[in-house]
Amino acid sequence: MPEDHNTRESLGRLKRTSRKRGFVEETPRLRAHRERRKRAIKNVLIATLLVAMIAVVGYATYAYVTIEQASNQMVDRDPKVVKVVEKVKPHAPFNLLLLGADYRPGDTKYRADTVILAHVDPSKKKVWLVSIPRDTKVTVPGRGTMKINAANYTGPSGMIEAVKGLTGLPINYYMEINFRGFQRIVDDIGGVWIDVPYTIDDWAAAGHSPGHRAKHIDKGYQKLDGEHALTFVRARHQFVDQDFSRMKDQQLFFKALAKQLAESKNNIFMWPTLIRHAAVYTHSNMPLGQMKEFADAMRGVSDRSIQTTTLKGEWKTPFIYTDEAWRDYVVNVIKRQGSFETSIPAGQVAQKPSDVSITIRNGAGIGGVAKEASDKLRAGGFNIHDVGNANQFVYDQTLVIYKDNVNGAQLVLNQLPVGRLVQSRGMYAFSSDVLVMVGKDWRIAAKNLPQAGQ
Repeated sequence: MPEDHNTRESLGRLKRTSRKRGFVEETPRLRAHRERRKRAIKNVLIATLLVAMIAVVGYATYAYVTIEQASNQMVDRDPKVVKVVEKVKPHAPFNLLLLGADYRPGDTKYRADTVILAHVDPSKKKVWLVSIPRDTKVTVPGRGTMKINAANYTGPSGMIEAVKGLTGLPINYYMEINFRGFQRIVDDIGGVWIDVPYTIDDWAAAGHSPGHRAKHIDKGYQKLDGEHALTFVRARHQFVDQDFSRMKDQQLFFKALAKQLAESKNNIFMWPTLIRHAAVYTHSNMPLGQMKEFADAMRGVSDRSIQTTTLKGEWKTPFIYTDEAWRDYVVNVIKRQGSFETSIPAGQVAQKPSDVSITIRNGAGIGGVAKEASDKLRAGGFNIHDVGNANQFVYDQTLVIYKDNVNGAQLVLNQLPVGRLVQSRGMYAFSSDVLVMVGKDWRIAAKNLPQAGQ
């Protein structure tokens, strides 16, 4: 049998087993493809991998010299960054701004194509991730109005100020990676197992792979190598809402990655390679000691401990105008470390706290709890209608009671440390939108929360 025939047979077998091994057949670079590539949007990064890279540096304590060299390259001591971030106490929850950008060696100005705000509580082993659309309209001090991805032109300090202005939340740390680092590190850990929810075929999303060979991913549970993982988190052209569906896929990928790292028993000798790649492709202001502390605290975190959501908005060229009520809801969930799963039902209109009137009753018989609830809700911007005692002090659990305004009741619940939603159905008498019946569970829960304004 001729040698060239054997070669064709081998290639055929390789193509038939392509998906599970992370390879696909190369696509010819036709002129039309080249033109389309020119028009394609810049490569988009998955910034959620950055949390895993913190763990990479933290876990590899045995290779001290390697870590020391890597940290000197990674840690950003830019005085502009120092000026806009806020210090946080050891072991306390913190906010981490995760950025993905298509920068190359020598580049000094570039957009941040992926923007994710992470709230991390190391002691509880919980993470809240908020994806921010890159076309979101923001105002940067001294630079005016722009898309949030363009705020990175002035460096990470501009991005930090933009996100602070958008959410009102302080930023303690930032971390940035480019797509080469993402791809290399996924390969370093041996790929990521993920249940891909639908077939992906996106030529533009595979511009990073030779011949666009990573353009196709089948639906189903499989291991993605670096090239296909990057396609998965970049694909958007087949979706009607494009960037919003892509952000959901990025969040799905992070959960799969976090679960795999938590369960991983990989050989410890992989870590020096991971550190070297993280040092080359990553920038951050997080000190090495904080990285290690965070990594140690987050060991064993489960995908169920990761909350994810996206800032919603309306597209009016050239910007996405943020839904302010939804933003306030998301911020309140982060502040109370609640759950995004109890979000406002689809199709219903979100409200601002100032639109919701509240009656507060002390149903616990514990002095001062109604006032404490009132102070907390007033600090959150709600309209307090009346405060007083209930007819009976028999309530063990705090109730947030509503007639028809379930959206307003949900906003109230998100601001409180405890409570559950209850529809009135004529069983409770109140003239406001919402009645808060403070129960005996309030005093214990309130002690564990920051005071109003903190």
